[in-house]
Amino acid sequence: MVRVLQPNPYDCFIVFILFFMASLNNVGQLTEVRIKDFKNYLPLMLIIGLSLLLRFFIIGHQSLWYDEGMSLYYADSQTIQEALLKILGREAGDKYQPLYYLLLFYWRAAFGETEFALRSFSAILGVGSVIVLYLATFNLYGKKHAIWSSLLLACSSFSIYYSQEARPYSLLIFLTVTQVYFLSHLINQRQPKFINKLLLAVFTAIGCLGSILLSFFSIALCLAHLLVYKNFKQWLRIWLLPFIFSSPILWFYLSSPAAQNPTITAVTRANLPIIQNIFFVIYGIFVGTTYGPPLTQLRGEDKLSVIFNYLPQLTILLSIILIILISLLNILLKTYFGKKYQHYHQLDLLFTFTIVISFAIALIFTLKTQLNWLPRHSFYLCIPLVILLPSILSNGWRKYCKIAMIFLIILNLYSISHHYFNQAYWRDDYRSASYYLIKNREPDAKSIILQGNTILLKHYGDMQTIDGWQYLKQLEQKNFAELIQKITDNSPTVFIVINREHTLGNNPKEKLQQAMSNLYVLNKQVSYQYITLYRFNQRT
Repeated sequence: MVRVLQPNPYDCFIVFILFFMASLNNVGQLTEVRIKDFKNYLPLMLIIGLSLLLRFFIIGHQSLWYDEGMSLYYADSQTIQEALLKILGREAGDKYQPLYYLLLFYWRAAFGETEFALRSFSAILGVGSVIVLYLATFNLYGKKHAIWSSLLLACSSFSIYYSQEARPYSLLIFLTVTQVYFLSHLINQRQPKFINKLLLAVFTAIGCLGSILLSFFSIALCLAHLLVYKNFKQWLRIWLLPFIFSSPILWFYLSSPAAQNPTITAVTRANLPIIQNIFFVIYGIFVGTTYGPPLTQLRGEDKLSVIFNYLPQLTILLSIILIILISLLNILLKTYFGKKYQHYHQLDLLFTFTIVISFAIALIFTLKTQLNWLPRHSFYLCIPLVILLPSILSNGWRKYCKIAMIFLIILNLYSISHHYFNQAYWRDDYRSASYYLIKNREPDAKSIILQGNTILLKHYGDMQTIDGWQYLKQLEQKNFAELIQKITDNSPTVFIVINREHTLGNNPKEKLQQAMSNLYVLNKQVSYQYITLYRFNQRT
């Protein structure tokens, strides 16, 4: 029998802190800080405090949603081997980002599976990303640039949103910035130390294990490094080890069935023109997806009128983005064609090329796989962007650029406030749906979930709802009502639960009512965020 490791919560916390500090090679430096130098560290301490507040603020307030239920499914295993088999045995997108779920297995064993417990892992990694970003940009650009970059990430609605979610993206952002951190040591050293080359290789490989999407960033950063510094021997000495370390993981991805036929992988497929996805990705990375209209309001036919209602907010955002992009373009053109070509200018080009190349790779990947390309699938763009943005403060329009940067931070805080307080921007409310079923389901009533995550209903105490996902495809068949009657043992009252019914096409209520009409009458409908419950009574 395999003995399951049940780590102590305090041991987990201490190991994480020691690993984090040791990996940064700054343990000795931190202990040498004197009181008189406190003011030098005050900006960083304030930024860390702000990032802690924004990422832990009412973190357990919302229900776990569908995708978090899948994270819980993988982590809810008796052994790590069982968790790994669950991940590899399901041909879905999660198969190609396994690291988070393996780590969550231990985190859940230590801290439990409440909303706060599950999401706090991502929140800590989100704060860690801010700290590592400060150290990386301090190495590359200096203190002033580091303060601006870390402040942008600390207040990033995109980063905060995924730091409050039991999903892999906060971990992946952390691995992205850690890779940049170790590269920052190699760029600054005339004779790079082997330990930094080794750590870059290790974290590049860990990043690839974290997600196939993170390999896009690694490839882009590698190519951008060669294009900017144009020293093939030095480039080979730096990037050969990362390639060797990452090659087994990349081989696993490339040899999988999905590499030959991407359509067999269970992911949400694109149903919009690619240009809309492109603009949505850019919008989401800059201010998060909770800045403009709630996504639920953009699914109807009147989406243009909805967007028009948010025109003032979107106009402000567009103006700020244009000021930033024009300023960046001005700096980059002067850098590329000008006579003065300094270290900082090379870094600006490095991160610009990284953004452009990784974006192009993601676009090709999207077109090939028909993935519904969302901002979270391009999480890695967040890091080079916040590293690059403070460079506009060295532009001739410094005053206007500083105002634009401050407004960008304000817009991000405005965006994340929707996530905190506005229910229209919340995710699937399985908690309320489960409590309603438990309270209102009579002893002779049955409930069946046609589309959604049964795991989460059970997580919130509803152990009786039947998983009917496999019956959804028969919704438009004539014998659907008879099928439901058979599944529910001829129960006089049936609750049908549907999560995200907009995916069923137009008029899903009418479709369901029509399918049930020969045996059942719709008695009541209750709606929560992204979840609808229909109560049907048998005809007498």
